[in-house]
Amino acid sequence: MHRLIRENNRALAPVTAWLDEPDRGYNVVKICTWDRAGLFGKITGSLSAAGLNILSAQIYTRTDGIALDTFFVNDARTGNLAARTQHDYFAELLEKILNDENVDLPALIARQITNRPIYSAYAGERMTTEIHFDNDTSEERTLIEIETEDQIGLLYAVSQTFAELSVDIAGARIVTERGAAIDSFYVRELDGGKIISPERQNFITEKLRAAIERLDIAR
Repeated sequence: MHRLIRENNRALAPVTAWLDEPDRGYNVVKICTWDRAGLFGKITGSLSAAGLNILSAQIYTRTDGIALDTFFVNDARTGNLAARTQHDYFAELLEKILNDENVDLPALIARQITNRPIYSAYAGERMTTEIHFDNDTSEERTLIEIETEDQIGLLYAVSQTFAELSVDIAGARIVTERGAAIDSFYVRELDGGKIISPERQNFITEKLRAAIERLDIAR
């Protein structure tokens, strides 16, 4: 965080730090930057474009607008630790995107999509996508839980869908277990309200399913 404040004449430039965990089979990447609209999608999209599989994530934004996000990742093709070249490519790509440079992120992600996932979900069977809305857990936000087959670009597709529907992601818990993505998003409408209307919930569900299905087709 101190590097962000000290170095940032370029106020939007992110600071990233990597920690290798070879015994656990993943890398930890920490990102510190100023919060802004669509930040979660830009980070997850950049990770996917660098060929990284997101195993879990912890996102947190301070009251002063500084985002402190932690992602647990590995190489999407091999399941091994990410290479130094992937570290560097991710950092360069994220900075370009956050500085609004012209980057075709969906095209870069599409290049990374593989025909075979690292893990076969549940004895080789394809998982069905389940989406649930919960307005009781949080007093101020709607909890949307998505359970589906994990694949590269999933979090980017979900976050972009939320952005297109003017749904703000206030927090997220990302978990991947042997090919299954179990992701929880605390969200709200742009006016700050919960997503209460059944019609609105159904519309969001349909759009999320369609975005996930397009990833399946691309594989």
